[in-house]
This record gives sequence, structure tokens and C-alpha cells, in this order.
Amino acid sequence: MPVTPPLVSIIIPTYNYATYLPKAVQSCLDQTHQPVEIIVVDDGSKDNTREVLKPFADRIRYFFQENRGVSAARNAGLQRSTGDFVTFLDADDYLLRDSIEARLEIFSNNPEVGIVASEVYSLYPEDGSLRHTSRFEKAVAPPKPHEAFLRKRIAFSTCTALIRGDLARRFKFPEEISNGEDIAYLAKVLFLTKAFFLRRPLAVMLRHADSQRHDIRKIKKQELALVEAIFDDPLFGGSLDHLRREFLSWRCLSISRSCFQSGDKGMTRKYYLKALQARPLNVFRLKYLSKFIRACL
Repeated sequence: MPVTPPLVSIIIPTYNYATYLPKAVQSCLDQTHQPVEIIVVDDGSKDNTREVLKPFADRIRYFFQENRGVSAARNAGLQRSTGDFVTFLDADDYLLRDSIEARLEIFSNNPEVGIVASEVYSLYPEDGSLRHTSRFEKAVAPPKPHEAFLRKRIAFSTCTALIRGDLARRFKFPEEISNGEDIAYLAKVLFLTKAFFLRRPLAVMLRHADSQRHDIRKIKKQELALVEAIFDDPLFGGSLDHLRREFLSWRCLSISRSCFQSGDKGMTRKYYLKALQARPLNVFRLKYLSKFIRACL
């Protein structure tokens, strides 16, 4: 008797990304694994998102909501998903053709694994180049994936994380967080399951100037709320306390870098010094030190 292939739900939140969205959707339709359930949640777009989706109308599930942020859009998609597995894809990214198939193969051989992720290509529109630098020589299955993730030993990009459906729907993205919300969500998933990380890139992230990932207004408004959202979460019961200062330092470095890129020298200095206060060894991270020095000039 033939085995029915698992249904994979692909949740795409979008906000004013009509320029990029068709490529993201088409990359899901072109997957070597089928069936896929493509759920596009339009978070109040004011551009021509509806029009560019018309050619896909009979092959996707489209939902519109008033603008409430990417976390609310992902949560709406999760609530509507019916797949045996769930993954997320930002509207300005896209999947390689065997992205789903390659990750499902790991699940089929490792029934104890709850999440499979991979590395990712970065696409730079200035010259059209795809760039990828691997940290590993082979695939890895870290014994404590949540710790490896929070300590930046492994980068689980949201667009490459394929999760068993029941586990994915157990949690929600924090809607009060507008930057790093995927870190808070994935930390909880990784805390409860075994994980597998593929060295090979299976998705492409577009690096462009108007990326909502780097909205400095949201970053400044939120400041360090992400640290509290993770480490004060009752799910962990204080078991992550030994990582708090290290993660705080990483977060401050990230904010300092974003502020430097936006031209705010005062905030660059403020968060760099906070990072060193939390973890003095970060003074040896020269790319951040150089930005701090330039912000002092």
C-alpha cells in the first residue's frame, strides 16, 4: 500500500512586499516535494499585493488582516495551517527547489528529531551574487540545540526551519516583539526537541536596503525587550539563566551595529558599552570595536 506523502504548510507573512512576493510563492510551488499548503498572510499591505497574487489564487490560501506586525501574521498562518510539518518563509526570500525534500529526508531517518534547519545563501542585489560561508564541515545535531542557538553557535534562519506540525503549533510568536521575534519562538521549539542542522544552504535571503528585518525605528523602540521575552519565559523555569549575560551582550552588539548603520553614533556607543559590560571578552570582536571607534570620532 503506497505511503501518503506528508503535507507541508509554508507560511508567508507579507507587508508591502509585492515586488518580491511572487518569487517566494513560485519557489514553494516549484518544490520537488508535494503536497504543500501555501498560506500567505497579508498584514495590511497598501501596495498591489492582491494583484500580484491573482495568478496563484487557486494554488494558495490568502488571508488579509489589519496591520499588526510579522508575529501576528505568522501566528495567523499557524492557526490556519493543517500540515504535518510547518515552515516559514519571508516574502522577500525564496526556497531552493529541493528545500522541503532535503529536510523531510532527515525526519524520515530520525524520528526523534522535531526540527530540521540548514544554512542559507545571502543574495546581494547590487551585483546579483550569492554568498555563503559555512561554519561546519558536515551536518550537526547539537545535544542542547537551544543553547547552541542562543549562544550563536548555530544560526537557525527562520526560512530554513522545518518543524513537526504539532510542535510548531504549540507556540506563538511574541506579538509585542518586532525584531528578533523568531529567536524567541525558535528558542522554545529547540528547548523541547532534538534538532538537526544541515550544512548545505536550502534557501536564499535577499539582502536589500528596505528590509524590514533592519527597521531601526522598531529596533530602538524595542531595545532589550527580546532578552526579557526569552529569559523570563516560564517555559524555561530559569534553566537558561547561565546564558543570560552572554545573550544580552550579543543583543547589545546587534543593536549597536544597527544604530551605526543608521548613523546614530550615540546609540552605537551606548549599546557597545552595554555589550562589554555584560561580556568584556567581546572587546576582541574587531568588527564591532571598529564601529565603536568610528562612532567616537
